[in-house]
Amino acid sequence: KRLHGNASPLGCRRELGEIMSDNWDEEGPYGHPLIATLAGGAVLVLAALLGPRFGSPLPLPALLIGGAAAGLVLWLIGFLATTRHANLGWKLGSLALLIGAGAGAAAIAHGQFQTQSRADASSFAEIELAADGTPLLPAGAAGRGPVSQLYADALQADVVAQRAFADALAKFGAGALNSPYLLQQNPHAIGDCKAIEPIRALAGEQSLARIARRKALAEAIGSASLPRAAKLGIARIAGDAATDPLLANQQAMLDATAELCALLARRSWYNANGYFGFRNGADAAAFAALGARRRAVAEEAGAIDRDARARITAGRDQVRDALSRSIYARE
Repeated sequence: KRLHGNASPLGCRRELGEIMSDNWDEEGPYGHPLIATLAGGAVLVLAALLGPRFGSPLPLPALLIGGAAAGLVLWLIGFLATTRHANLGWKLGSLALLIGAGAGAAAIAHGQFQTQSRADASSFAEIELAADGTPLLPAGAAGRGPVSQLYADALQADVVAQRAFADALAKFGAGALNSPYLLQQNPHAIGDCKAIEPIRALAGEQSLARIARRKALAEAIGSASLPRAAKLGIARIAGDAATDPLLANQQAMLDATAELCALLARRSWYNANGYFGFRNGADAAAFAALGARRRAVAEEAGAIDRDARARITAGRDQVRDALSRSIYARE
């Protein structure tokens, strides 16, 4: 309408350009919803593949909500960039596709978290016990995940601690207190009964270290992306971080050993064919009472060991049962 017959060619081109510009401003550029949707989907897939390598595991419902929210955010970005210029069908369709893709990406991430955590938990499903009750992890267990690594380190530290405690007792000469013949050959132990006090301090330090290791394990188990039953089984194997029955048993043994050392240091005893004989009834009665106490402490140590074996075996079976179920099964 704005063109007229007597206009010059240059004027016609100018007026035609103004008309096209006006129409462009009114209708906007042509949208590219397919490209925006595909780009958003690619970002979600990339996040699902790389996220588990750098992020912390979350429960599946939280992941699904987060994935859907991420899809919505990407749709809003695409909408502002180009999809707003498309028709209503594309707008709604791309919204549904990206939210669905976000939930699907969350399910993929959950599967990856589960795969990693289950590889970690498999160390506990395959644990065995040596003849002396020492837990034996499968080969390469330390490389299966953070929980396996912590537990393997804890087992090694426990072995080192036990060796150090036994060496300290041997250096003190505790073994000689069980035999008059050995004590005659080496009376070093009854020469300085107070030398047992550093061993008592060593036991306390080792207990604190054990509890610290168990607390670190408990935290790692709690953050693992595993079914609750599997976590409980691993926690049972790892042991209670709040108590340390071994320390109480060691302290009771050291108390009895210190009293026995003080009794034998009086030298009222003699070698009665490989047994301790005493020249007075009071010392003989005290020796008999200490013997009963030491046997009770030894029986308690055996009970602690049996309880640990039963606890580890039950925890292993619980982990095996939990890992046999689908990663999407309810706990």
